Amino acid sequence: MRLPRLLFPILLLAFFSAWAAPDTVVARVGDRTITQADLDLQFELFLRQSSGGMQLSDEARAKLMGLKKQYLQRMVQDLVLVEEAEHRGLAPSQEMVDRRIQQSKSGLADEAAFQEALRRYGIPDEATYRRMVYEAMAYKALISDVRHKMKISSPAIKMIYLLSRDKFVKPELYCTSHIMLKTRQQAEEIIKKLEQGADFARLAMDNSEDKVSGARGGEVGCVLPDKVVPEYEAAMRRLQPGEYTHQPVRTKFGWHVILLTKHVPAEEIRYPEAWRQIHDEIEGEALDLYIKNLVRRAHPQIYLDRVQ
Repeated sequence: MRLPRLLFPILLLAFFSAWAAPDTVVARVGDRTITQADLDLQFELFLRQSSGGMQLSDEARAKLMGLKKQYLQRMVQDLVLVEEAEHRGLAPSQEMVDRRIQQSKSGLADEAAFQEALRRYGIPDEATYRRMVYEAMAYKALISDVRHKMKISSPAIKMIYLLSRDKFVKPELYCTSHIMLKTRQQAEEIIKKLEQGADFARLAMDNSEDKVSGARGGEVGCVLPDKVVPEYEAAMRRLQPGEYTHQPVRTKFGWHVILLTKHVPAEEIRYPEAWRQIHDEIEGEALDLYIKNLVRRAHPQIYLDRVQ
């Protein structure tokens, strides 16, 4: 699992040692430190988000623990960016932070409900939450300012498009439904019923061994041709939309009766649509370089051997 490249949700942005009791220092950025306690809390919030708030099994948690040192490096990067925001006068005022916190409280019944919400997210108190909101706003303000000042010329984007037109193609798609049976004889009986006017979706729901697609009337969805087994691909390529296979198709999964519902030919992505894709890719790469340069100039000290 890769950590997100840019913005973390507000509850996952770095906050530091203001709330925690003294603990082992695992990283330093200038005069600021990140302690083991800071890392433990932030990483726990990351795990909660990764699981959608669900309780992780011991096995899943053990696997994710391997990301902890990588997560510390991300916390260091975030701290560097927050300090840069402060240096450039982009960090929020206390009044701005107050307004943001009041917005969070406005959707809740009372102060007790707010404190309960913090507890559910694993945030120990409002002071910690305030620090997190401040860091999140500072981080976002810096990234927004850098993006605003980037000048990516349209002629450069147009040149990239013209030199790489083979990359700007929407792929060919085949949209199918199928009925999967255990034997050829069963598949042949289904085909006879179709030839007599039976409804494909009803037959799929009543007979298909593929219970997932069967519940949808046999609908498989739209896929790239090479994403299905070769026998299935060959059969669906021979069909026209609305046609079904009049001979059973055998794959390693069983016997199939396949209905082609739609064929979407490959299509070139025209320049106006490609413009945004190229622009965002260039911007993302430039932003990555900017962040890496900031971190390099900050000379952070990261003590990975101390991480527990």
